[in-house]
Amino acid sequence: MLAVDVRQSLRGGDTVLEAATRWWRFGEQTIADHGDFLLAFVDGGVCVGAFEIRSAEPDPEAGGKYAFDLVPAARFQWALGERLPLPPGRNPARILTGAALREFLDAAPARVPAAAAEGES
Repeated sequence: MLAVDVRQSLRGGDTVLEAATRWWRFGEQTIADHGDFLLAFVDGGVCVGAFEIRSAEPDPEAGGKYAFDLVPAARFQWALGERLPLPPGRNPARILTGAALREFLDAAPARVPAAAAEGES
């Protein structure tokens, strides 16, 4: 799972989606291994966007930084407003793997089966 710091773009007037879609420096292998979902965060690691990555293409005019085709990821909407377990560092483009990814996934609320939610038994 990838995570990007969008605070600078938001200050410039971009939406979270606009800010998350463009010009992030990741390696080709990182995109191949971890490029299914992207979380957008701001100061303190607070999640402000959760997206599924439909495609990722390096932009030669932006020094090979990646541009993403994103759609909202319904399965991670619970994370909006929550603090992400980001790996240490100041890089605005991060990768959630290992313990950080497990902590994030374990924080998801338990899903209620559809039949139970509708009051059926």
